Amino acid sequence: MHIDLNPFQKAAIDEEENALVIACPGSGKTRVLTLKIAKELEKLKKRTDRIIALTFTNRAADEIEKRVHDLGIDVSKLWTGTIHSFCLQWIIKPYGSYLPELQKGFSILDEFKAQDLKNSFKGDFDIPGYEDFITRRDRAGNYVNEKSNFNEAAETYHKHILECKLIDFDLILYFSYLLVEKYPKIADKLSRIFKYFFIDEFQDTQDLQYKLIGNIVKAAEGECKIFLVGDPDQAIFKSLGGVVKSPSEISQEIGGYSVKKLGLNGNYRSTQRIIDLYSNFQSTGLSIESLTDYHDEGGIIAFDRVINKDKLVEKITGIIQEQISNGVSPNEICVLAPQWNFLTSMARKLKSHLPDVTFDAPGLTVLPRDRDNFWFKLTRIILITKEPDNYLIRMKWAKQLLEELVMLNGTVVYADIESCRKFLKTINSINIQKEDAVEFLEASFKYIFKKIGFDYASSDLLMGQWDSFFHGLSRRYEYSDFSDIPKDINYMKKMFNTKEGVVINTCQGVKGEEFHTVIAFGLLRGYIPHWSQIINQSISNEIAESNKLLYVICSRAKKNLFLFSENGRFTKNKQEYQVNNQLNTIAFEFNSLTSYRTE
Repeated sequence: MHIDLNPFQKAAIDEEENALVIACPGSGKTRVLTLKIAKELEKLKKRTDRIIALTFTNRAADEIEKRVHDLGIDVSKLWTGTIHSFCLQWIIKPYGSYLPELQKGFSILDEFKAQDLKNSFKGDFDIPGYEDFITRRDRAGNYVNEKSNFNEAAETYHKHILECKLIDFDLILYFSYLLVEKYPKIADKLSRIFKYFFIDEFQDTQDLQYKLIGNIVKAAEGECKIFLVGDPDQAIFKSLGGVVKSPSEISQEIGGYSVKKLGLNGNYRSTQRIIDLYSNFQSTGLSIESLTDYHDEGGIIAFDRVINKDKLVEKITGIIQEQISNGVSPNEICVLAPQWNFLTSMARKLKSHLPDVTFDAPGLTVLPRDRDNFWFKLTRIILITKEPDNYLIRMKWAKQLLEELVMLNGTVVYADIESCRKFLKTINSINIQKEDAVEFLEASFKYIFKKIGFDYASSDLLMGQWDSFFHGLSRRYEYSDFSDIPKDINYMKKMFNTKEGVVINTCQGVKGEEFHTVIAFGLLRGYIPHWSQIINQSISNEIAESNKLLYVICSRAKKNLFLFSENGRFTKNKQEYQVNNQLNTIAFEFNSLTSYRTE
């Protein structure tokens, strides 16, 4: 297990006590996390023991589970997912009825409806359209906006959705925290099951999350450990409540048990030139050395601040074509931007310009991104191909869905392997002759539930999520950005399974990933950082938030980095967006053969 590990990586894996591991980009964080999880899984003794791995994205969770499985380790006792998925499955669904707000059932509010509702409340509280109110709460239950009218809007918004038997992500977290605080027996029960909490990207953990997990670890009285990994320089979710806590602060959360601080040094990802560039955006001053075989290679570091936004597609198309012709695999190329609305249009246009290139792009499918919705999770199993490489993830999804159905009957059990196999067999037998994607999915859902003998219509929860899922589908079809997206199920299947293509994602969505070539656009003040980190904020706050985002963006690249601060984008007040200030301070040398290169 310790083959090719450096002393820092080995020390982290061998650490027996609670640990906080500070890991610079490319230092082998995911590998260390995977090997540590594998080691602890092999030490579990009881059938009911579980290990929890909390990640910031479901994609990261699936990757960790796959890596552990590829090591030949049984993953049946490993649960991976986001904090919100964890709260839903282990706290809200089994114990939510303890709270009056959830006793009559609930559904998860979809992203479109949530934003529409929030926008509808802004006018009542004199909130400008370009600003947004935060719906997050602190431990005392207070909303955390600085302005009172923003807090009033948040409270009114939450009252409204609860009256409609809906909850959003912030309520999922707050109600979970409330349940564990008010009913210690919940933490006690969970502490008997969980033997280890692994937390990836700890710097993006909210205060309520620290307290929530801390209560469970504390209740275990030393029988449950915690292992956190991350990088304070990549703390880009301050606006979402992310807090960087010290070992002593984490120790207080888990009942006073000591937390050892460890570090992972050295970069196994990028050339030294790439590292030297993003070191301009560091706050820690840590010296990072490239340990790659190609550390001295030049590569391309290009910055274009004069191109018009209408020329971007053509320019990025050319870069992708050149990279592929030079032997770079499509899945080693990433196109990213600070906002989803930039990416949906870009994804469609790139696909049009490059019909023979595959893309892993959310903008090429109309599926709502509500990954905790039951029907979305069922859709994933239906759409994903039945190849051997997908068996593990399909079994994981099947297990999650069966456990959710069992919990609807008031009991919490774990679906066994045979039940999951039968469930997958039922899904594999679908033979619906409908081309329209919506009609196909509706018919498939009804077929599956008829075969397993479960009346989904009798569940308010499932019906609420049904409405939310299909509402989200319909809304995306209505959006102008999706007007030319085919509506047939074969297209949806094709797009859902192109996971080996050029990645198109947000700056936040690619955290933890790495690519041979990174192409980033929209690097403008107001997007990097967002206006919320500029308006009524100090200059130092803007600089800090900008640096973190640029640090994350640039540190994804192994060899080539293309940066664009395009012109032609305007605010609602008709003011043109300007080049990101921090990026604008770096000297770039122009060379006609290689575009812009750093000096």
